[in-house]
Amino acid sequence: MSWHAVDAVDDAIEATRRFLFPFSLVRWIKLALLVLFMGGGVSANVSGPGTLSSGGSVLEEVALATEGPIDGSVPIDSLAPVDGSVPIDGVLPVVMGIGILLTIVVISVISLSLRLVFYDALHTNEVRLWRPFISRLRQAVGLFAVSAVLSVAVAAPIVTAVFITVLSTNPIGWQPIDLLATTLMSLSTGPTVALGVVGALFGLLSVLALRLTYEFVVPTMIVEDSGAIAGWQRLWRSLRGNWIDVAIYFFVHLIISIGIAIVEGLAVVLAGATVVVVAGIVLLVASVPLGGFGAVLGTTVGIAVLSVVLLVSLLALLVLVLPVRILTRSYMISYEVSTLGGIDRSLALLHPETGLETETSELQ
Repeated sequence: MSWHAVDAVDDAIEATRRFLFPFSLVRWIKLALLVLFMGGGVSANVSGPGTLSSGGSVLEEVALATEGPIDGSVPIDSLAPVDGSVPIDGVLPVVMGIGILLTIVVISVISLSLRLVFYDALHTNEVRLWRPFISRLRQAVGLFAVSAVLSVAVAAPIVTAVFITVLSTNPIGWQPIDLLATTLMSLSTGPTVALGVVGALFGLLSVLALRLTYEFVVPTMIVEDSGAIAGWQRLWRSLRGNWIDVAIYFFVHLIISIGIAIVEGLAVVLAGATVVVVAGIVLLVASVPLGGFGAVLGTTVGIAVLSVVLLVSLLALLVLVLPVRILTRSYMISYEVSTLGGIDRSLALLHPETGLETETSELQ
């Protein structure tokens, strides 16, 4: 029996070598941009800042803001216009909240589209940015919607538990919800543990579904040129009889992730130490004509020099670490798509010049 997740470990090494070498500066710069900005997840538990306090009326909000009474005796001239329009102080937080939410959605869709561009590069063995980015935007919107729903599902058990705990001691005044919270908190140990296990299993399944979305559904979307839902349907047909392969994949993926985290951590430490030493030498040399290190912090010129050195140091650290990140991300994604290609040959994403799926199938 062939364990595709194990075979893919070596296949991904060769695929990464063929994808990244021979070295091309332009190609690596494009990959650096993708690695730097492409998304790998969606934060779906962002709350807008424009919610009203309990009671929810605009008059109460204005009264609280002006430290006035809320019992109906608020002076008319202390409120907003009396022509029925909504006070600007009540509208502004809501508008800001909607604006922040829309910004998060737009940035998430853009980053997910860039992620699709990276997979497209593995599929075609050509690293292009603009055209694939535009053509994959529609897929990115669907991917965002699916991943957002799954992210909410991941957070739901914990949020629900916290919500019920808070409501049990601080009722909101709506009897059905308050009664439900009180009832759940009064359950005996057995039912409470059972609900906790159900919630934990639900959260775990949601995490696994979210991982499969990013690691298997995304390459399926590229190969099939389909949306996220269609990609899930196609993937499900391939995985139904291969759950042992999937379980082995998750285990091997964990081991590889630990190794990659160690490598990237060492790279950051070494690069950071180098940058700190060089920056220290530069500041030492620059402090001489300024009159010492005290002058660096005590004069406008010194602060300007320090700011420039810090900015250049951060850029240098980024330049030193990014090549390692390109290698690790290319390998990890190559491993994921190699495993998928082993499970279902029709979903093999790697280009024939970089992938080994075709060669392996011919040998078998």
